[in-house]
Amino acid sequence: MISLPRSISVSKKINSSLPNRLPGSVNPVEIQPALTKALVSWFKKAARDLPWRHSNDAYRIWVSEVMLQQTQVKTVIAYFHRFLARFPTVNDLAHAPEEHVLHAWEGLGYYRRARALHRAAQSLVQAGHQNLPPDPSLLATLPGMGEYTRNAVLSQAHAMPLPIVEANSQRVLARILGVKDDPSRGPVKKWLWQSAAQLVCHKNPGTYNQALMELGALICTPQKPACLVCPARPWCAAAASGDPESLPLKSVRAQITKVSEICLACSQGPQQSRRWLLLRRPASASRWAGLWEFPHCEVPESVTPGKTMLDLALSLFQAPLPATTTTLGRVKHAITRYQVEMQVEVAHLKNQLQPTSLNHDQHQWFTAPQIVQLPLSAPQRRVWKLLSNLSE
Repeated sequence: MISLPRSISVSKKINSSLPNRLPGSVNPVEIQPALTKALVSWFKKAARDLPWRHSNDAYRIWVSEVMLQQTQVKTVIAYFHRFLARFPTVNDLAHAPEEHVLHAWEGLGYYRRARALHRAAQSLVQAGHQNLPPDPSLLATLPGMGEYTRNAVLSQAHAMPLPIVEANSQRVLARILGVKDDPSRGPVKKWLWQSAAQLVCHKNPGTYNQALMELGALICTPQKPACLVCPARPWCAAAASGDPESLPLKSVRAQITKVSEICLACSQGPQQSRRWLLLRRPASASRWAGLWEFPHCEVPESVTPGKTMLDLALSLFQAPLPATTTTLGRVKHAITRYQVEMQVEVAHLKNQLQPTSLNHDQHQWFTAPQIVQLPLSAPQRRVWKLLSNLSE
């Protein structure tokens, strides 16, 4: 028997004053046996056929759980197959160059997940493991291994009775237990984790945890939950209230801010062997660290895109841009509360220029076949899609 480290031990005591709850809401312990039995039975009949459910291999489950963070299932499926084909084991992932891992992850976004997955695999192999062992204390030390991911892997791969709380299961738990509060509040989040620990079953913890998430994805949806066919309805305080969609309470969303950017795509050489200047983001960057990109910057307020482009060229080459530019198009993307529109300008340089303000490892001139193999962010890949027509 493996004891749980103090950092992830589960408390059997719940402060009944937290959070705010609907009148008559029950204690999780009172409904645990019947609720978990009903959810497991429902899941065995209604579960979607997803590739990571075909095996209890800890590595495959781990990769799927990391990919599924803030990403839809339908998007993850194709990436999961390609990633596992390229890195079929922990050992393969650990020994792969980071650039290859980032390239395989390209398009999924939140690249910090891929780098953490890579570093965690290296840590496991260095410690002599070929897979994720049933050791909560060890897994707690791995990069990117939060409580949810760790418990999801251990419950599904090693049948350890550990709770999970993520977006779908959080909503399901809040409605069943009548949580009339905002789950993003620290005390409420803590209470939900404690409640989840009381509800998780010991016989099929992995199946139960998946059922909880599946219920949130298919039945107990944010809008118009299908309460009439929900296996948890007999115990659900929100359904009994007649207004399940109102729970849990939602925090106010931040206002969307529009951002304008200019992208300066510089090329050299004849069309048959044209090379493009790309910069590599530093490893310390808060977003897209280590990925390659075409030079770009934000257009400040009260400054024209043309002036911003000239300033960008001057910052790169320490001299005015020795070429005229052509507006190729615009690329739009969203980052949290920002909506970004990037204007793409193309300049073909006749002289062999090198950015004087950058170190050699921060920039490089690439041909079209080389760019295809580079890890780029999704908006930068769309920039290249516009530019690639010029290289054909």
